[in-house]
Amino acid sequence: MNPAQRLTHLFAVALTLGTLMLIAAGGLVTSTESGLSVPDWPLSYGQFFPPMVGGVRFEHSHRMIAGAIGVLTLVLAALVHRSEQRRWIRALSLAACVLVLVQAVLGGLTVIHLLPLAISVTHACVAQSFLCVIASIALTTSNEWRVSSPTPVTGASALGRLELITLFFVFAQLVAGALLRHRPNSRPDAHIILGALIVLHALLVWIKTVRVPHWTKLRVHGAMLVTLVLGQVALGIASLVLTRSASRIEGLPSTAEVLTTTAHQTLGAAILMTMVLLYLRSRRFYREAPAA
Repeated sequence: MNPAQRLTHLFAVALTLGTLMLIAAGGLVTSTESGLSVPDWPLSYGQFFPPMVGGVRFEHSHRMIAGAIGVLTLVLAALVHRSEQRRWIRALSLAACVLVLVQAVLGGLTVIHLLPLAISVTHACVAQSFLCVIASIALTTSNEWRVSSPTPVTGASALGRLELITLFFVFAQLVAGALLRHRPNSRPDAHIILGALIVLHALLVWIKTVRVPHWTKLRVHGAMLVTLVLGQVALGIASLVLTRSASRIEGLPSTAEVLTTTAHQTLGAAILMTMVLLYLRSRRFYREAPAA
């Protein structure tokens, strides 16, 4: 890679991490029930930086991080257009700019319309989609992607179909989780069923990658997916117990509940990102090799 390409890749990696931090900050806003601590938008109480007290510190911090991510997304698009000749990566960077703009508008609408369910859930889903786009740019601008030329293998397309099904379940799970977060008294049945399906499919994906000897990076990636999913199950059980318990003081969530539910939401985003990157990696093996 030349210096401009290396800078673009490193910037995309940093922005991916920053986006995960933004999702965690948004999770803290929901977990602490601070969504309407600041009643106006785009300013906060008519100010650029209001007193950081109570829920304002969570809500306004989220807005500040979101603003920084928006500006950095524009910088990444400029870097991509300067260093990349591949049109589809340029298109991805433009898609990221559109998504971050849509996300900002949705964030404002959630405040203006007092946290309507449909807009709040859409806001959460667009955030996850934006993360996946930025992470995809980080992967496809890496030296690994530019230099390596994977050997086509038999069965790669079957793995790809399995990954797409798993990816669908993961995204559906995130929608179900967002609905549950914004309707805390609703039943978690769909969320639990989808969680079980994801565990099963993550194991199948990992087994599929293990069976092919020279898919080293895919095997590691598949093992990481299973690890994250099992960790997510543990966090999900803990979140369910804590949110259904009667341990709240004056109706407010405990610190344990806030940290657990926020970690659960953030890890869900990381799992979706992992699935997208795994799918992109395995697609490079799609040209079927002759059967032995």
